[in-house]
Amino acid sequence: MYVRIKETATAVLSGQEPKSGGLHHANQVAAFDHSERQAAFAIRIKNCISRAFHAIGAGPQTEEVIYWNLYITQNLGRDEIVNKPAEFIEGVKVIYGEAGVRVFEYMLTREIKNEFGITAEFDKESIQEKSASELMSLIAYAALESQDNP
Repeated sequence: MYVRIKETATAVLSGQEPKSGGLHHANQVAAFDHSERQAAFAIRIKNCISRAFHAIGAGPQTEEVIYWNLYITQNLGRDEIVNKPAEFIEGVKVIYGEAGVRVFEYMLTREIKNEFGITAEFDKESIQEKSASELMSLIAYAALESQDNP
């Protein structure tokens, strides 16, 4: 189901000796180091979260209040959501209740699937039963960790 692309590096062809070790990466996107990939992933997840909040009727001010509440009550900053998705969902549950968090999780799952191009093929598998926090963890592993181990 997953496709892996092995990245290669080629020597720079020039008369001068390059200062950066002599290697040029053919695919600059794949040349990102782990922290840059993680930052890009975190931004995409934050955008999904914002769209999910918007879909349930929470405006930007409400979203800010929710983030503030999560920081004060659970010491969970917005940059930590990617690393602690279960805590984030639990904090939203405290604010919105059981019914509200179910709607939010549904919308968040929909946004994550759209953002990362998860197709209907995945819906046939056990991923359909995953919660939003489990889905974030799974995608984080697939997007970040698998690229570190070619």
